[in-house]
Amino acid sequence: MDPGRASRLARFLMGALLGLALSPALLACTPPPKPPAPERLRVIVPPSAAPLLAALSERYHAHRSYMTVETSERNAAGALEAVATGEADLAFIERTLDPAEALDPETTRPRLRAWPVGTGAIAIIVNAANPVANLSLDQVRRAFAGVETQWANLGGEDLTLRLVSREAGAPLRECIEQQALRGGTIAGTAIVMPSDEAVAGYVATHPEAIGYVGASWVGDGVKALTIDAAPCEPAAVASGAYPLTYPLVIVTPTAISGKAKDLIDFVYGPEGRAILGEGYAMVEGN
Repeated sequence: MDPGRASRLARFLMGALLGLALSPALLACTPPPKPPAPERLRVIVPPSAAPLLAALSERYHAHRSYMTVETSERNAAGALEAVATGEADLAFIERTLDPAEALDPETTRPRLRAWPVGTGAIAIIVNAANPVANLSLDQVRRAFAGVETQWANLGGEDLTLRLVSREAGAPLRECIEQQALRGGTIAGTAIVMPSDEAVAGYVATHPEAIGYVGASWVGDGVKALTIDAAPCEPAAVASGAYPLTYPLVIVTPTAISGKAKDLIDFVYGPEGRAILGEGYAMVEGN
């Protein structure tokens, strides 16, 4: 072999061996990647959906420890205003987004976008000791319209019904008035409560009471009635058998931030669907 060529080969081999020897040391000196900078995601939630959405936020934070999810409860109008003004990154609402609400009132350009999530059941609840287990949709209408006032006529005890309702303008009340009362209004004799939690608490302590809440608020002391023999469950909502429902929708600015889109992707992913699927018939295809 040519002496010059042999010398070059030897230098190459020595360099390669030296590089291999130093690689672990160099790797050990390489600083670890920086963790993501802390961020916060401001989310508006409706009171009716608060329990399940709290579980969703907790699971999301477990995967994104750098992200603090700050939730606050508001009605739909307040939630839309917060998203439109940049006070919130996104909002969950329990009704559809009206096309006019999606537009900037001054420029008429789109400013809000709706992301359908699922459909929830509105539970007609009674005290856990009430022997009535099922009502027809017409019986629900007659009860909340104030036409039927006696539990004995509905298969119950000799007690006068005490209606418990959400306030005028609450999304679930609007759904009840449209779906059960056929566009009518709940009787003025109803006791009005400011939240689903308050409705459930009142019914739990009054054997004669009947009210309605988002299904996730059915707990100790109350029970959800079947309606026309259909249970208040996501599967019955998905099949169309259960008649009292409401939509769950995410609203974001049209110029959505990356962190808001990341949460939406989580909602539509397997874990998000599993959590929210406990209380909603989830939208397919997302």
